Amino acid sequence: MSDMMGSALSALTTYQRALSTTSHNIANANTEGYSRQRVDMSTRVVNQAGAGSIGSGVQVASLRRVFDAFVVDQVRSNTAGLAREETFSGLATRVESVVSDPTTGINAAMSRFFNAVQDVATDPSSLAARRVLLGEGDAVAARVRDIDSQLDRIDTEVNQRLRSSVDEINGFAKRISELNKAIGEAAGASPTSPPNDLLDARDQALIGLNKLVKVSTVEQADGAMNVFIGNGQSLVLSNNPQVLTVSANRFDPSRPDVTLPGGGVITDALEGGSLGGLIAFREEVLAPVRSQVGLLAMGLASQINSIQQDGRDLSGSVGQAFFSIPPVVVQTSGLNAGSATVTASVTNIGQLTGDNYSVIADGAGGFSLYTQPGNTSVSAASVGLNISFAGAAAAGDTFLIKPTAGVAAGLVMKLTAPGQVAAASSAGTFGVGDNRNALRMAAAENDLVLFGGTTSLAGGMQNLISEVASTVRSSEVSVASQSLLLEQSVSRRDAVSGVNLDEEAANLMRFQQAYQAAAQVASVANSIFQTMIDTFRR
Repeated sequence: MSDMMGSALSALTTYQRALSTTSHNIANANTEGYSRQRVDMSTRVVNQAGAGSIGSGVQVASLRRVFDAFVVDQVRSNTAGLAREETFSGLATRVESVVSDPTTGINAAMSRFFNAVQDVATDPSSLAARRVLLGEGDAVAARVRDIDSQLDRIDTEVNQRLRSSVDEINGFAKRISELNKAIGEAAGASPTSPPNDLLDARDQALIGLNKLVKVSTVEQADGAMNVFIGNGQSLVLSNNPQVLTVSANRFDPSRPDVTLPGGGVITDALEGGSLGGLIAFREEVLAPVRSQVGLLAMGLASQINSIQQDGRDLSGSVGQAFFSIPPVVVQTSGLNAGSATVTASVTNIGQLTGDNYSVIADGAGGFSLYTQPGNTSVSAASVGLNISFAGAAAAGDTFLIKPTAGVAAGLVMKLTAPGQVAAASSAGTFGVGDNRNALRMAAAENDLVLFGGTTSLAGGMQNLISEVASTVRSSEVSVASQSLLLEQSVSRRDAVSGVNLDEEAANLMRFQQAYQAAAQVASVANSIFQTMIDTFRR
């Protein structure tokens, strides 16, 4: 009799747990990241009865979540990939609109400038044409400065978003460490009942973290999840989160770097997520475009100045420089031990590529020069630079030369009067109708002055526009591809872990029937027991 009642009571307890779990699944059918749970049942240890044995009912073996670690890892990875591409593509598209706009872009301003030069060549004695040229010269300089200003605002936004992303990463790291602790405590308190909802919460936190930066994870024996970023740098070890910081770049204080608690810079090692997209955009699009815009501005100003200074103005005087070109930017590392300063000047614009250069002093009056990016050893003469030191440099002191960085921001027109335009040639007899130098100036748009005499100003502008457009189109394809991959991985996860309401409804009916049957057994056992008591009383 006791076996019958015990079996019935075990069934009631077990199916009550199954019904509660089914109810929990139904309630969370639309909860993001919820993994459905199931009750695994097993037979209770039998009671020996003479030569045979009698079953003693059923019990809950485990309450587990239906979960595939590989599929969830794919969701995390694809989440990081999509966030990276969306961030990169969105910002690259904005750069494209800045440099490629058919009405406000630099190409349109340069075209109007050279058209105005052609008008002066057509009628070099016309003050009106010369005034228009001065206006277009001022306009092209203003357009270059405006483009640089817009790119600078994007740069500022990127830096702000980088700082915000680091704060969010630290928040997720703290959250994951807290969940690690709670999971460990819950698992220790009830080894047969995993803290499934806490595990789901941690998985969601990891997905949120991957939206910011790609991470890798290693689960410990106690259930804690260690989290790593970059090249294997720890972000969370068990219950201990690392706090990332943002520090100024050693050369450029306006350019933030991501650093570890010990001060190690890991910016270049970070991949994926919106932070990875910000860093990739800054290095692969924004910095090169700003350098190329500066190179084009320098090419235009240098070539026009050269021609202008080789001619004669309306009064017969030697022409003055048309544009004012800012000096080369040189930044000093904050880690330098010596007192030296470095200055640089451009000796051959045709040898410039838009790259920056790091200068490393040897402490004996010499230095080594390397391209940035690329870190290729070069000579100053081979890249069109003249470099000089003032003061004493310690061995290892480093400087960063940015030949084109400040050109776009500081480009201005120097001429103030129409008569200063040097339309006439310096060769032969001077005359106000002489247009030979103006013709040279009008043809300068197609002079091969860039990249070692292989590219014209017009060609360089078109190359810049084409490269940015190609990058944008490629990023759009990557966004579509990553979006599809994420969609597929989420579908696979949902197929495994998602709640099927039809299935849960069927389980609800099945467990309800089993519960009712067990209740009936318990009622029968109780009736039999009561009958036996009444019989013995008689």
